Amino acid sequence: MATTDNSLSPFSPEIWAPEIQDVYFRENVGLALANTSLDGLAQYGDTLNRPYAAPIVDVAYTRGTALTPVGQAPTNEYLSVDTSRALCHYYDDLDEVQNKYDWAKIWAQKAGRTLSNRVDQAFFAEVSNAGQYIDAGDVGGSAGSYITLTSDNVYKTFLAAKRKLSLLDVPDKNLFFAMGPRGYEYLRMYLQGKDTNVGDEVGENGLIGKRNGFELYETNNCYFTATLAMATNPTEGDTVTLGGAVFTFNATPSGAGSVDIGGSAAVSVDNLVAAINDSGTAGTTYIQLSAVNRFKLVKAGVVATDATTSITIVAYGELATAETLTATADIWSLQYVHYFAGEKGAVQMVVQIPPKIKFQDAQLMFGKYLLGLCYYGKKTWAESATRLIDIRVAAGSWTN
Repeated sequence: MATTDNSLSPFSPEIWAPEIQDVYFRENVGLALANTSLDGLAQYGDTLNRPYAAPIVDVAYTRGTALTPVGQAPTNEYLSVDTSRALCHYYDDLDEVQNKYDWAKIWAQKAGRTLSNRVDQAFFAEVSNAGQYIDAGDVGGSAGSYITLTSDNVYKTFLAAKRKLSLLDVPDKNLFFAMGPRGYEYLRMYLQGKDTNVGDEVGENGLIGKRNGFELYETNNCYFTATLAMATNPTEGDTVTLGGAVFTFNATPSGAGSVDIGGSAAVSVDNLVAAINDSGTAGTTYIQLSAVNRFKLVKAGVVATDATTSITIVAYGELATAETLTATADIWSLQYVHYFAGEKGAVQMVVQIPPKIKFQDAQLMFGKYLLGLCYYGKKTWAESATRLIDIRVAAGSWTN
């Protein structure tokens, strides 16, 4: 019996959407909270000096008795404008003619947001220079431990921050409190059913309302640290997960995120650090992550540091970690996120070149380079440190 070919696929066209898929970037908060008033003085040069005087102390006076002069020894501090971040991509004229989408416009928008995110992360890194901190001992737990946030203790962090600032005579105005999405979730749980002016929507620069004298900001750029022990060489199929990106150890690397098992634990640590940082030799010591997973780490500003038998991580955001390493002692630890509170303007930032994009003709090619650049410096002055508070939050139990 003869068969009938009912395949009509040649009649079915492929349809292209009118726009490309959306990629979400982080809402930048830092510059709204920093002191940028000296930007105009730093349009040239590379160092901003700001001296301060020694404290003034009074003494009792006895009539007819000469006072002893107290010498003054001013100290100078300086801010160096020395951090640059750049981007470069090529766009060919042939692609410009044939592409359905305005790639140059799309890239320029994404490049600008990426560079702005770096400036934002520079601000939140200054939490490490805060002169005060809040830990579990300030919210009903054990002093010296990081806070395990709950809906019962999250509001106590505001009360403790306000107390510490008031004790140092910081005025009750221009105060900020920046927290991550998980902290904000616990705050909303606490406030459920209560009269509150914390908004249901995130406004400009991440502002979500006011609470206990603070302007409240939600950010995905809170400073994050973690340590992964790796004293024992991984075995085939062991995995390490960081911020949703999975790295798998293999004797012969294969597949996105695969990392070569070295001849020793120290070499495997080297290889994993290279894979996380996208350094070294991709395709040999590790296989590049998928574009989606690489973007997760880039957006979070993840930097891994080799400590021979362990890896330390610095990043931004409320990252989750996991591992399936065979050695039971090789685990993640010290996963901490640092919320940031204090007086607006206590962190000085000089953005000498705000994120900018330009197009430049490519030599000997029919196309153009799309270039992005920003140049900045930051400083927490000695007088400002006590006006800033590091809210120390435990992140070891978090999952994506």
